[in-house]
Amino acid sequence: MKKTKKMTRRLIAALTLTMATAMTVPAFAAPGETFADVPAKHWSYSAVKQLAEEGIISGDANRFNGDKAITRYEMAVLVANAMTKLEKADAKQKAIIDKLAVEYDKDLQQIGARLAKVEAQAARAEAKAKVNFFFDNRIEYTHNSLNPDSNHGAWITNGKVKDQDQFMERIRIYMNAPVGDKWEWNSRLVQAKWNFDSTTSETTRFDRFWLTGKDIFGGKLELGKMQLYPGKGSFFGNTGDTEGAYYTTKLGNKLTVKVGSARSSYLTATGQAINFGEVTYRPNDKMDIGAYVLKQNYDNNVKDLELQVINGAAQIAPGLALSFEYAKNNANDFTAGGRHYQGKQDGYFIGLQSKYAATNYMPALYTNMVNPFKQGDSGWGISYRHMPSGVAGAYNRGAFSWIPLTTDKAGAWQNTFDGINAWRVDYVYVPWKNVQWTLTYDRIRPISGGENNNSIQSTLNFFF
Repeated sequence: MKKTKKMTRRLIAALTLTMATAMTVPAFAAPGETFADVPAKHWSYSAVKQLAEEGIISGDANRFNGDKAITRYEMAVLVANAMTKLEKADAKQKAIIDKLAVEYDKDLQQIGARLAKVEAQAARAEAKAKVNFFFDNRIEYTHNSLNPDSNHGAWITNGKVKDQDQFMERIRIYMNAPVGDKWEWNSRLVQAKWNFDSTTSETTRFDRFWLTGKDIFGGKLELGKMQLYPGKGSFFGNTGDTEGAYYTTKLGNKLTVKVGSARSSYLTATGQAINFGEVTYRPNDKMDIGAYVLKQNYDNNVKDLELQVINGAAQIAPGLALSFEYAKNNANDFTAGGRHYQGKQDGYFIGLQSKYAATNYMPALYTNMVNPFKQGDSGWGISYRHMPSGVAGAYNRGAFSWIPLTTDKAGAWQNTFDGINAWRVDYVYVPWKNVQWTLTYDRIRPISGGENNNSIQSTLNFFF
């Protein structure tokens, strides 16, 4: 850049002091800070010090380099800095700044263009950086006591579960990013091998992808393929494959209302509409009570889910919380998949947990029982459930949260919730930071008779 003849940085500082006199602005240099090559006795000390404090000039590595000739670009930067303080200048100062602005107009335009380019690059980099990734890798071992020759073990089919010892592995990748100032994008990519010894595995897929809008019509609006867990999840829970729209709003500080309409193809040949409404009352941060209604057909001809549910939870003592959920399925007698179900069934769940935060979702989704990033954290839960066949629809398909995440080599899930009474104990521990270990014992007894199932699950989850 072309140099301004016979003009040094120190001289320019002295001449332009008249522009900045009496302008009070935040300083880039700390008040009282001086440059190593501008001693207090130097004739330009006061001018350099004041302009540095007011952010109009700056040095390099604590040196002002006052004897160095100033470039035209540096002079334009000085003028640009002075222009940012124009509103606090008097008439004389404004006249000087205006004159310099005309003289250095082309240079100021170049500076502006460069700044705009830098800001655009920074904005793009910031937008890219806002896409967040989170990984959850699970390894699970499950043992069941079912007789491999008995025809009352497999979920849905009541067929044989051939493997008493089962291993599975799954990885989930969570992604989210802001979309403007009101929306957020979320998605989940999943790949699972339900049994190490099988020759098949789940197709890699996005089982969730949705948008969340904040302060939309005064509430939260969710659109897309996402999780649906009304209430505590004991009698209806779907962790993915549910496409719909959910709207949540608060009425005051304690009452929350949620409504939604969706479609799910879980266990059905064609997607069936889900419609629900839910209300939750929280008198404080350690107690809640709620209710919801939900309808979904098994197929175009079978009405199997007309749920009316109430639930609640409370911290009843330090380190002890109580939770419950009661459901009545008002569907009439129905036949689905060649099996007949008695209508008007009801069921319930009751549990004790080590902390109130663990009562949001019932087992096997104690997602808030521990902090997986805090080594040594632990939690527990003891629960009992009464799940008559059909209370959560055909095969109790709505009670998704009770399925063990393993199968035998042929792909059969062991039966854990269709027509049973069961005790369950969960213990969760964080042996290492970002690693969560869960041990579960499920004592399952069929209501209508048959073989008991003592199920043990041991799971390691790695979060990164």
